[in-house]
This record gives sequence, structure tokens and C-alpha cells, in this order.
Amino acid sequence: MNRHLVTKTELILITTLLLSSACSTMESAAPTGNRSLTPDQIVQRKSAPTASPVEWGGVIIRLENLKHSTEFEAIAYPLMQNGRPDTNKPPVGRFIAVNHGYLESVDYARGRQVTVSGKIDRLREGKVGEAAYIFPVLQIERIRLWPKLYVDDSSPRFNIGFGASSGGSIGVGIGF
Repeated sequence: MNRHLVTKTELILITTLLLSSACSTMESAAPTGNRSLTPDQIVQRKSAPTASPVEWGGVIIRLENLKHSTEFEAIAYPLMQNGRPDTNKPPVGRFIAVNHGYLESVDYARGRQVTVSGKIDRLREGKVGEAAYIFPVLQIERIRLWPKLYVDDSSPRFNIGFGASSGGSIGVGIGF
């Protein structure tokens, strides 16, 4: 006998699967370097560069295209599980990242979030405004430019929700 009707249990299961697949979780990225060592710690140690790669993320402050490379300065933030800088937490220093080759300044613009991994080459004296500052210089082996985050509180919000109860009822909710 062919069944053409979906039972309540099957409908609940299908709805649950659809809703759980619609809930996105942050993708997890395996670290490509030491995430626990921060730029501030490197500067405080005033030690020779480490041979082990580090993975740092932050917000680009400035970018300069040179003859054979591109350098950018970033404010470093702790990384989330997926490797994206967590700008809701306090910064953990500043660093200069060096990429062998050209990076487009429109893409890698001030304010963009980036995660880089590579080896610390040296410490470089510089300035932040008028204040003297020592920057760890990281030679980029891997770089990830994160999509821009758009926050627009003026746009209307519209949500639809589905639910089911053990009593067999199914509900739909609409929110504005």
C-alpha cells in the first residue's frame, strides 16, 4: 500500500531538520599557528622571534604597497573559534604583517578584519600617533580577509518561526 500522506511524526521530524539546518553555527577553522601568544606578549618579552608560526587577527589600521611586498598595521584582537577577530573583547596589541606580493588596498582597507598566520620576523620601532611603539613584524604565510559586517539598525526586521508540540499541534509565528 502506498502512503501519500505525511504523518504528524514525520512532519515534526522534517520541520525539526529544516529548522536545525537553518540555524547556522560559526564555521570552525583549525588554527594554523599559536593563537595564545599575543603581540603584546612578544613585545613585553623583548625576545628573539619564535620559530613557531603564530596566528593573529585584527582590524587593519593602515596599508602600504611597497616595491615587492605589502605591509599593513593591525590592531590585534583575540580570535574566535572560527579564526575571526573578536572585536567585542579588548585588543591584545598591534602588529605589522608583511605579504610578499601585492594586496589590493581597496579590499584590504582601513577597518577590514583579517586573520594572518606566519612567523615573527623581528621587532620594529614605530609610532602610534606621537607615542613610540614597538611592533612585532609577521611574515605572512596564510591570510584571510573577512567579509564586511553590515549593521543597519534602521532597516525593518521580519522573522518567521515554526514550532510543534508533543500534543500534535503545529504553529507558525511572525515577528517584526
